[in-house]
Amino acid sequence: MSPLPSLRRTLREITRTRRITQVLARNGLGMLAQTIGLGRVLPRRRKRDAQTEALSTPQRVRRTLEELGPTYIKLGQILSTRPDLLPGEYITELAKLLDAAPPAPTDAIIATIERELKSSLGELYADFQREPIASASIGQVHRATLHDGTAVVVKVQRPGVEETMLADLSILRTQVRFLEGRSEVVRAYGVRDLVEEFAQSLRDELDYTNEGRNADQLGQALSEEDVLLPRVIWERTTRRVITLTALEGITLADLDDLRVRGYDLPSIADRIARLYLHSVFVSGAFHADPHPANIMVCGTRIGLVDFGVVGYLTPRMREDLGDLLFSLVQQNADDMVHVIMRMGAVGAQCDRLGLRRAIGHLLVRYYGASLESIPMATFLVDVMGVAFRYHVRLPSDLVLMTRTVLTLEGVARTLDPNLVLTRYLEPFVRDLLRDRLSLRRAATETMSTLRELEALVHVLPRRLDSLSEQLEQGDLTLGVDVRRTDQALRKLDAIANRLAFSIIIAATVLGSALILTAGPGAATFTLPFTDLSIPVAQIGFVFAGLLGAWLLFSIIRSKGL
Repeated sequence: MSPLPSLRRTLREITRTRRITQVLARNGLGMLAQTIGLGRVLPRRRKRDAQTEALSTPQRVRRTLEELGPTYIKLGQILSTRPDLLPGEYITELAKLLDAAPPAPTDAIIATIERELKSSLGELYADFQREPIASASIGQVHRATLHDGTAVVVKVQRPGVEETMLADLSILRTQVRFLEGRSEVVRAYGVRDLVEEFAQSLRDELDYTNEGRNADQLGQALSEEDVLLPRVIWERTTRRVITLTALEGITLADLDDLRVRGYDLPSIADRIARLYLHSVFVSGAFHADPHPANIMVCGTRIGLVDFGVVGYLTPRMREDLGDLLFSLVQQNADDMVHVIMRMGAVGAQCDRLGLRRAIGHLLVRYYGASLESIPMATFLVDVMGVAFRYHVRLPSDLVLMTRTVLTLEGVARTLDPNLVLTRYLEPFVRDLLRDRLSLRRAATETMSTLRELEALVHVLPRRLDSLSEQLEQGDLTLGVDVRRTDQALRKLDAIANRLAFSIIIAATVLGSALILTAGPGAATFTLPFTDLSIPVAQIGFVFAGLLGAWLLFSIIRSKGL
């Protein structure tokens, strides 16, 4: 493989790193650059205007992310839905992040279309509007018409955005590795896994064929609902270009137009709430970005656009969600801990007793709450926060579902300030609990247990026979799984380093003493062709003393005495 692409990528990452540090310094976040190991490329002169000085730290973070472009805007938008990770003031500020950008030159967009679809624009579309109808950080959208007269919209990736985002991801990975080597907290909370999850979601969003598949799957899941979704024109779709049939309607971002046209906004809010909750809890596939610009009123129907993010709740996940709510109603902390650990990925440092205590405190907060008054999204946010603190990572689709419900409530209230989403959630929560207590569920679990017992009955005699044979022959071996071996190995490494250091000091002292016993001639070294003599033994003693002092200081600092 030629080293040229690798060299270009390295130069691009260096340039991008300098840009990131400049933006951090300009927004008063130079200390953050120092913390993540970018201090060496911080500009010496850091200019900050009076406007920046007047901003709070969360406001500076939001402004920094906006200046850094699409990767960091997406990161901020994801973090704005994770109150389990960030304080409330940061969540509020990051929720204001807008994924908007000036339009890219139309000629560059057309060149991308023709390169991706391998045809001229005139062969692909009968008409193509040069002025975009929407422009975001990753792509922009143009209206067009196919040769058969079908009105479509064409979404095109902005030139160079993929390279920039990949460079940003590489820098993020480098900084996480740097922090992992210096922070036990970063290692304990699996920040590297979170970055990899974010990287995968970005890669999916950069590939428009994923968006097309999401649209098709969501259309199948909602085929029986009164909802309008665009159809993907697959022969005009690639990784960087997607063509969909156009929906004619008014977005929820234009409330004034809806009022002028005589729409009943509370009625629209009611329909949208029922549609989304049915999609989440019954269909299992849901549109995970209910932003006002992505929901349209198309005559008598609700239309959805932008399928970059679609969530899926499997039947098993819905059962787990029902078990979680049932344990809440029953105020059973042990059952809730069991469900949380069954749902998530349990880290090696998970403190189950600590998790049990935290869940017990959480249940007190909801003590006496009726089924109708359970704020499910808020409850799930609390559960995710506790799980994260105790190193249990819950499924990303559950996080998406929680984000969707929280966002949906905010959007619905812009249409109807009196709307209470909990009332809409009640029948779905009842269905989850009813399924939890149903005879069908009990029968299914009983059959599953019987199958497992049957498998055990078949396997157990062979295992016992093998075990007795190993005992008779003296070949029985035991495997020991030592928890937290990484910590033990680090301690052993430190012990070995100190022991080696002590041996070097002792050897230096002993060698210097032996040199002194050999007489004055051996204790000094005369440089050739000069009269300059070096007291080798004395230098050895001084060197050994300095090393010993350093070793003693390091032991005291680490509280090893």
